[in-house]
Amino acid sequence: MTGWEYEDREYWEKVYALPENYMVEAAVTEGNDGEDEFDAKMLNTCVGKVVLDVGCGDGLFTIKMAERAIEVVGVDFSRVAISEARKNLSKSGQKNLRFELANAESLHFPNETFDLVTCRRGPITDRKSSLREARRVLKRHGILMEITIGERDKENLARIFGRGQMLASERVIALKERLLREAGFENLQITEYIATEIFPTIKDLTIRLKDSPIIPEFDPEKDKRYLEEIEKTCKSSKGIETPTHRVTILAQT
Repeated sequence: MTGWEYEDREYWEKVYALPENYMVEAAVTEGNDGEDEFDAKMLNTCVGKVVLDVGCGDGLFTIKMAERAIEVVGVDFSRVAISEARKNLSKSGQKNLRFELANAESLHFPNETFDLVTCRRGPITDRKSSLREARRVLKRHGILMEITIGERDKENLARIFGRGQMLASERVIALKERLLREAGFENLQITEYIATEIFPTIKDLTIRLKDSPIIPEFDPEKDKRYLEEIEKTCKSSKGIETPTHRVTILAQT
């Protein structure tokens, strides 16, 4: 994986500050992309546990976990994200949750603090250093759960643009398994899901491309010719179709 912008704090600060980040584009998924299934599994697993959510973003899903867990901490390296998360926490009234600024590779928690570490399309399994930190803060027999992006995600768009966050990536399943084992995790359960995501209009797709790192340095004006090519080659009677590829991970210390 390139990891080109996952470590770029400036990029994420800009994304969380975009008005588009708080717009919901119209899109539907045909098939099982694993997202709802894995979210439900995480919510069930966090019952009665002390949980760390790494890469919490605006904290909305973290708040859902706090409704079931004993205690939850959400961390993100984006100051804007943490600010939004704290606003959402204030609205929720949840008392067993706090949000903190932190980097996945240098977590400021004592050893064996958490029963469960979760991450939704975030940085935990990107590097051995962040995995070792997750393992360090997990209690013995603690659980790591993550849903991440597979190498085939939006592959038709990446080919047209000639660039993409997952372009030329190695098999994600193989990479994650290797890193997890090298970091000392056991009892690995890694599953992949491939479905089709459909955007009714190019405007809907443009919103997604602006508020996520699918295409590096995406600019609607500079990339206009690529958007036009996508409309020509990827549009069906349902809309603009593109593959969505997710990999779910469950591992133990």
